[in-house]
Amino acid sequence: MGGVGIWCMHFIGNRAIVLGDGNSSIQIAYNVTFTGVSFVLPVCVVLTAFYAIGFEEKAGYIRIIFGGFLTGASVCGMHYVGQLGIANYHCTYKAGYVVGAAIIAAFSSTAALSIFFRWRATWTNSWWRRGICSGLLAMAVSGMHWTATVGTAYLKPTNHIKHNSQLSRGQIVTICAVLSCTSCAVLTACAIIAGDNRRRSSTRARQLVLGCAFFDPKGRIMVTPQALLPSLKIADHYVGRTFKDDDLTRTHPAFLWAFRASRHWNLIKDLVPSMKNRLQSDEDLAHRYISSKGCVTDEETELETDFDTLFKQLFCVTAQELSDQLHVPLPDLGILYDDVLVSSSTTSFLSRAIGKRPSVTRKGQMLFTIRQLDKQESSRLEASGYRFAPVEHIVPALSRGIHVSSASLDSHIRDMRDYATTERSFEPGVHLISFVMRPTVNDNFEILTARGTRNPLPSASLPMKSLKAQHMRVILRMTGWTMPTCVNWLESRCAAEAYGETDNFRGLMGEAIEALSASLPPDINSVLRFSGRVLFAPSRSSNGRPCTLLAFCAVSNLDTRVSNSNYTFTPFSVFRAEQQMHDQSIGRDLFARDLAKEIIHTNAAPSTTSTDSSPSLTIRALSRFLPSKRLRNLTGTNRAGSSASSVSEESLVTPSRFPLGDITVFKEVRVDVAHMDEAMVHSSQKQGSQTVVAAGDIVSSGTYVDELYSLCCSPGARFLPDSIFQGTNTPARPPSK
Repeated sequence: MGGVGIWCMHFIGNRAIVLGDGNSSIQIAYNVTFTGVSFVLPVCVVLTAFYAIGFEEKAGYIRIIFGGFLTGASVCGMHYVGQLGIANYHCTYKAGYVVGAAIIAAFSSTAALSIFFRWRATWTNSWWRRGICSGLLAMAVSGMHWTATVGTAYLKPTNHIKHNSQLSRGQIVTICAVLSCTSCAVLTACAIIAGDNRRRSSTRARQLVLGCAFFDPKGRIMVTPQALLPSLKIADHYVGRTFKDDDLTRTHPAFLWAFRASRHWNLIKDLVPSMKNRLQSDEDLAHRYISSKGCVTDEETELETDFDTLFKQLFCVTAQELSDQLHVPLPDLGILYDDVLVSSSTTSFLSRAIGKRPSVTRKGQMLFTIRQLDKQESSRLEASGYRFAPVEHIVPALSRGIHVSSASLDSHIRDMRDYATTERSFEPGVHLISFVMRPTVNDNFEILTARGTRNPLPSASLPMKSLKAQHMRVILRMTGWTMPTCVNWLESRCAAEAYGETDNFRGLMGEAIEALSASLPPDINSVLRFSGRVLFAPSRSSNGRPCTLLAFCAVSNLDTRVSNSNYTFTPFSVFRAEQQMHDQSIGRDLFARDLAKEIIHTNAAPSTTSTDSSPSLTIRALSRFLPSKRLRNLTGTNRAGSSASSVSEESLVTPSRFPLGDITVFKEVRVDVAHMDEAMVHSSQKQGSQTVVAAGDIVSSGTYVDELYSLCCSPGARFLPDSIFQGTNTPARPPSK
């Protein structure tokens, strides 16, 4: 802008000034010193102006006006300093033309910079927008120059000129031509790099990619200067063992493993070197999945190792590389978003025009780690070259970059922001929740969950910290009833006579049921049934005290839909894994055991290219998180430190499964309400919610989600029909437990 757009324009324009009859001896000559100063002046001033405007993503009008004034001043200043460099004439100027030239320069520069930087804040970019900006800037420079030239008079040519200290018009034109060609070469190289980046993003849209979505305290998302999210390729594509398994969906076991791993980066970070060594030892196999050139066919993968194991290692290694690229520790990379974005990239128009290949759409998959940054972290990343842009401004450009539709991408990014800023667990206290399960065509269940709120399930809170023994009698009385039945009974004279000491609790319970009912669709309300079992779930309490849950449960139809945008259906496996991670007493221990088995299994496999699989390194790393007794059980090591005499190869390749599939069995706790006090209630119910059940050689701990699942699906948990309450003063007794 300063060197070519302003300086070169001035001297090329002055080349059009012909004095006298065109005799070369009386034409303009230039002093070297002032000519050099006139080049440096606009470069420095325009650099200051552009930096002042572009310091923040969305430039304010005060900054734009200030920058436009500086740019206009640089244009005028360069012109008149360049005029001082005329060695053989004395120039005089008319004041009116000088003012007019300054106004043209300042006004056109301000308009151009305003359009450019305001559009840049919305990350919009097209040829006609750039054309408008360049036209206005050209008007500022050229219009100012010729306005000033009209008001300039060249007087009294001198005969005392030192020819060795001046530049002729031809020399000036040569310098301008060299500068212009150099700038064109630089811009061409930038265009080639930008085109390569676009081709790379198009290729990445057909791959399995790990990206990160960081949000600053203002809710803006972090992007690169090219309006893309920081990302790295995991593999060319996911390779499933069956046709049903080819796509990496949010319910896929491999995705759920990565979902859990992102909650425990502290366990992963010390094992990444071992995983990387393992990938390097199997370089030939890994290269077939990592290389962007090859494509693995189904016939080639039938005899290969299970790709899930390779994917887990690639995911962890890629996460470490991405954190290194961002210059943040691996534990600060964030947690994995609970969905997979599907991208697509079509063949280019030019390729179709020349008949190189048919127009086909190739699908890719994108995983995202998300995190809410504080002010200090966002400032550090911004200083590293990343930018933070509002979601509504970045979506169009980002959609073109990663080849995802704008509507879908906008919805996902907003969900990511809510997911990153909201801790999905309950507040301490007593909550009334609804647990609605919907079957799917894939023999799985989905759970109705709350979107964009802190509570993971539709809920209404009771203003109390815990339940007492007399409250339990009221709760058990309502077992199996619908919401209207519960409200009618709580307000009835029968309830007041039988449970007079609980008037306040019954009033609070009725209000909570009505509030929960009002937030749910009528078709769901009609099938919900109250459970008398008190559940305990992890809370956001700093002292680790769990919260108390009272549930309405139901299994809805396959075609159940929710019109309320605040709720959505989430796969049960994803919801269960997410809630399991909130319970540190269960989630961390479970994942550490699973990780130990995965890593030991991987390092125990024979390698023909490397002898350094370092199983002892992984065991030492895990020993910080697993008790020694459990670690010996997983590794087969006895108390003396010697390994087991023999390890079955089949047991390493095919791990044991739950004999009951995804259903977890829980121990029922019977409580005699008539002979218990408040302490016994809390102790008994807490014991029931923490029962541990072993199946085969795998140990699984129950959470409140598993208990809710068993309430809906267990044959022993059938509720009584609505006919138990007919509006009389003497409702039937609740079912016995």
